[in-house]
Amino acid sequence: MVLALGIYFSIAIGVGDFFGAYLARRVHSFTAVITFLGIGGLTALLMMIAVESQFAAGNAGLGAAGGLTVGFALVLLYHGMAVSSAAVVSPVTAVITALIPVGWDIGTGGSLAGWVIVGIAIALAGLAVTTFSPELGDRALAGVGWGLASGTCFGISLTLIGQTDIDSGLWATVFQRFAAFAVLGALAVVRRIPWFVPTALLRPGLIGGVLTGSGVAAFVAGSQRGTLSEITVTASMSPAVTVVLAAVFEKHPFRWWQGIGLATVVGGVILIGLG
Repeated sequence: MVLALGIYFSIAIGVGDFFGAYLARRVHSFTAVITFLGIGGLTALLMMIAVESQFAAGNAGLGAAGGLTVGFALVLLYHGMAVSSAAVVSPVTAVITALIPVGWDIGTGGSLAGWVIVGIAIALAGLAVTTFSPELGDRALAGVGWGLASGTCFGISLTLIGQTDIDSGLWATVFQRFAAFAVLGALAVVRRIPWFVPTALLRPGLIGGVLTGSGVAAFVAGSQRGTLSEITVTASMSPAVTVVLAAVFEKHPFRWWQGIGLATVVGGVILIGLG
């Protein structure tokens, strides 16, 4: 079950992030993310029909707390991929996202397993290869920065929602999506940024919103039925999905050495999770 949920997360988030970057090149990144969050929250509510859930304030609070960072994580990720390259930003985000839960485990009394050290070294080596993109110039370094910031926010959010109880079902997903929606929506009002994408871009907005919302729901369900490490391992393939789609459909620069680097990053993330 955890394996299936993790695989779905990778595919759904990978495809959803591709659509997010697509929208961020055409509208403000806040607009793209707020659209995704609103649709994702409604998707999670509909999914609760099929998943038994008992409301608990503590679990809902974990979801809402995760929402305070996940909205900014998405804005940073989509903007970074729009101005740099998915091949640079997405792998960096994935590595940092995986390291945050490990840091949490260590900080709460866990130990740093040998596989984690090996995984970190492998992932960093892969990043050095993946982020080498001469044709991007300064945009490659900027992409690394966006990825670091996005991964930090994602790691905090996923660590929080990964602590929920199985009895609470998908309430954490609902509160995460709508809390992020409220925070970014308020900022958008202040900055006079549109909340939703125009009608011409509604289809990718709907697809991306449903996929990212259901993907996070799968992550929550997987963490409740297994461990945070298990779901992290099986959910580590999303950057590969995003990068391949960006290279094929958006003609993002993607060289053979970046393919090797991306595979190395994914392998390192898996070892971090196994540790």
